[in-house]
Amino acid sequence: MSEIPEDKLKFQLKARAELARLAYGEQILQCTNRDPEEMTGFLMLDGEIEKARLWRAFAIAKREGSSDYIRGMVAYMISHEVGECNRQKQKNLIECIERSEVHLKDLTFEQLAGTHLRWRHIFQLLGKEFNPTREKEFVKQVYERLKKEEELHPNHESYTRK
Repeated sequence: MSEIPEDKLKFQLKARAELARLAYGEQILQCTNRDPEEMTGFLMLDGEIEKARLWRAFAIAKREGSSDYIRGMVAYMISHEVGECNRQKQKNLIECIERSEVHLKDLTFEQLAGTHLRWRHIFQLLGKEFNPTREKEFVKQVYERLKKEEELHPNHESYTRK
């Protein structure tokens, strides 16, 4: 049996870690309540601690703050950060939102990617408005708290790859 080259293994591991982070992000969006600590190992398979910490911060903020607001932030982020801008997809989704044919709990990352939604569309999906700046600050606070915990306990099993 032939051995897989090391660079190919690293690429596969990185791809799997990205998929794990996206899958966990989708769970946050869909409002599941999987314990963030339970997923830490998967989120940092490739050693990208900052990326793992960001998704953990979103999940913890969702538990400690308003889950709807955090889910709205994740939807906004995905609509802008994942995939190329797709004007036709954007137009179709906005039409569905404006006709109240779709709700946030029904959307997937794939449906949101590249749509570049405006905050008013996110608010309409949620059925309520919130202050995005305040919620971003809350997620940043959680992120910084996690970072400090990792610095205080660098060998804790939650922060090391298994």
